[in-house]
Amino acid sequence: MGRRRNRKHSKIDLLDPAVKSEIESMILSAEFTYRDIVDYIRDSTGEMISQASVCRYAKGLCESLESIRFAQETFRAVNDELNRNPNMDTTEGIIQILSHMLLTNIQQLSEEDFKGVDPLKLLKQASDLVRTAAYKRNLDIKNKELTEMGFDAVKDKVFTAMAKDDPELYARFAEFINAKAKGGGDIP
Repeated sequence: MGRRRNRKHSKIDLLDPAVKSEIESMILSAEFTYRDIVDYIRDSTGEMISQASVCRYAKGLCESLESIRFAQETFRAVNDELNRNPNMDTTEGIIQILSHMLLTNIQQLSEEDFKGVDPLKLLKQASDLVRTAAYKRNLDIKNKELTEMGFDAVKDKVFTAMAKDDPELYARFAEFINAKAKGGGDIP
C-alpha cells in the first residue's frame, strides 16, 4: 500500500483569509520576492515567518494549482471526446482518456525506469484497467438488452391495442412496415 501523505499546515494557513489571499496573489504574480512576502506578513499581522516557510508554502500552492489545471485539462479532454462521440457515455470517455495517458506515459519510460517496478504490480494494474473496460461493456450490453425488451413489450401492447381499437390503422401500419422490410429501407 502506498505511503499516505499528511496534509501540511503552514503558519500562512492560519492567517486571516484576506491576508492569506494577498500572499497567494503575491506568490502567483512573480513580482515579489520571498523577502517581500515575509515583510508583508510581518507588517500586516506582526507574525514572523521565515523565507523558507514562504518558499514551502509557495511550492505547495503551485503544486495544488498544477493539480487543478491537470484535472481541468483532463475533464476538458473527456468532454471534447464526448462531444465528438455523442453515443459515448462519460465512463467510456474517461476510460479512453486514462488509457491514452497510461500508454503515453509507458512509452516515455526508459529501461532504467522499469528497473524499480514490480512486474506483478504492473500486470495487476493493466489487468484492472482491462477488467474495468470489459465490465463497462458488459453493463452496456445488458442495459441495451433491457431497453430493447422494454421497447418490445410496449410495442406489443400498442400493436395489440391498435389492432383491437383501430384495425384499419393497424392494417396500414403493418403494410408500411412490411413494405419497408422488403425494400430494405430504414424505417424513419
